[in-house]
Amino acid sequence: MKVLTPLLLIVLATILFVGCSQEEKEFTYKKTEKNIDHIHGLGFSDSNFYIATHTGLKKYDGQDWYATTNNNHDYMGFSMTKDGFYSSGHPGEGTELKNPLGLIKSLDEGKTLERLAFYGESDFHYLTAGYDSDAIYVINQQPNSEIEEGLYYTLDEGKTWKKGNLSEIMSDSIGNLAAHPIKEEVISVATKDGLYLSTDYGDSFELITDSFMVPSAFLLEDTMIYSAIKDDGIHLYSQNINENNAVEISIPNIAAVNPILFVTANQKNPDQMAIITYSNDIYITEDNGGNWKQIVSEGKIK
Repeated sequence: MKVLTPLLLIVLATILFVGCSQEEKEFTYKKTEKNIDHIHGLGFSDSNFYIATHTGLKKYDGQDWYATTNNNHDYMGFSMTKDGFYSSGHPGEGTELKNPLGLIKSLDEGKTLERLAFYGESDFHYLTAGYDSDAIYVINQQPNSEIEEGLYYTLDEGKTWKKGNLSEIMSDSIGNLAAHPIKEEVISVATKDGLYLSTDYGDSFELITDSFMVPSAFLLEDTMIYSAIKDDGIHLYSQNINENNAVEISIPNIAAVNPILFVTANQKNPDQMAIITYSNDIYITEDNGGNWKQIVSEGKIK
């Protein structure tokens, strides 16, 4: 397979463990007004909006921002599911955890983390999980004790892995992976040359957009939502998974030099969506793009 580079570079040109020392106070989410940056993932759980950062999880409840008081790990490949989240990354400062964290899971908003696979071996920057199916896909960028480089998936939380061939993807730079919430065999790959979709566990892919840059995509049950960079500026689209007709979603006035790098929607309420730009501007809509509320401006909480 081709060596895939992060799309951001192209855009710019115990089983359960607590990751902090015993001296730290009990884990909780505490209201914060600190800047938000180094974002690595996002998602909705019920009506709460979460982002994964270099210094732990942040939560927005529709009015205020909250940060975790400990377990402030550098979460990578963050993916929300109906029960919690899967992730990877590196341990926070002052912990005795091995680096990297491998594949991890939490069912309690990050208070405790379950080590599923490759603890101390792998950090998956590209990771996605089906919201209801819990099928997990990763792109492994360095071989470990069990899997080589490439796209892999597991249907049993890391006990066994199978490889997807990534065939027909005619691009060498990707933005993100997005798993279908229910169909474990369906996954999309956003690339600098368009959005690709697979219906056979990542063995083969079909280009389902024109050949423009797609930094991020997100899959709902029947719909794909994806951002795009074109000659005329920044766009956000909704497209039926089984059709080629895309519908543009209205977005705030975003400069061409500030593309949308992250997009997500609430699986239980798809009209609720969030986008994050390169400059760490964060917007949320409750009505499918009819109105947007900016909740973070250049990393500063509003």
